Amino acid sequence: MKKLYLMLLLLPLVAQAQQDTTEKKNEFSGSINYQSRLHYFGRTDSARSSGLFPLLGYTFKNGIYGQLTAVFVKNPSTPYNYTGGSAEAGYRFEGKKFEGNLFVSKFFYSEESPLVQSALKAQTGLNLSLKNKYVNLNGGVDLKFSDQTDFGVTLGLDHLFAMPIKGWDNSAIAIMPSATLNAGTQRFTNSYIKRGNFLGIPMSQEKTEQVEKFSVLAYEFSAPLVLVSGKFNGYVIPSFVVPQNLMDEEQGEPMFYVTLGLGFRL
Repeated sequence: MKKLYLMLLLLPLVAQAQQDTTEKKNEFSGSINYQSRLHYFGRTDSARSSGLFPLLGYTFKNGIYGQLTAVFVKNPSTPYNYTGGSAEAGYRFEGKKFEGNLFVSKFFYSEESPLVQSALKAQTGLNLSLKNKYVNLNGGVDLKFSDQTDFGVTLGLDHLFAMPIKGWDNSAIAIMPSATLNAGTQRFTNSYIKRGNFLGIPMSQEKTEQVEKFSVLAYEFSAPLVLVSGKFNGYVIPSFVVPQNLMDEEQGEPMFYVTLGLGFRL
């Protein structure tokens, strides 16, 4: 899901490379996104699932927005099945030196969902990027609500290289290498184990202390490549994630995965 948010912030920046000024206006947008390996901070299910994420959104020119996302999961034993979705509302803001968003998200998952994040019920937070010509500094804080509440922090670096495409009107291409550190508590792990009908497994005091401890959850590196042409866009995001502080019940390993997307903005 985080890759979808990245595109929502990146696409307007690429569009600015198409022309000298970009007039703000109400905007309807949509996209279809594919991720080759589903994970949550590097934590995965046992089925090596991939996913499709259709997304529809509307942004008012004052920055207030809303969006809906559906989640379809595929693994070697099953075809694509609807397993959940999310509804998000928030406010995007931008200045000469910064940009970001405030958001509130509500999640909907089926009882059979294999996704680790299916224990989450809602999330709220703030993302902020400080821009300069050398490297952008990114940060975010959030609260994740399952049967308990987790606190998370994101820190990152990136740099946008964008240019118009000569001979191709209203078109631009960009790449944005980035590195991100994700940290937080892991109470959602207990909630996920309970959702998976592991109630017979005793929760030791050591385990409880571990999920409540604030620690690094994952390092992630990516290089989004984006093409914008008129009202349409496409992107490829190769990524590498390295999970940290996995617990006994969790599955995860350093992995490479790719996110692909096609979208429009009207």
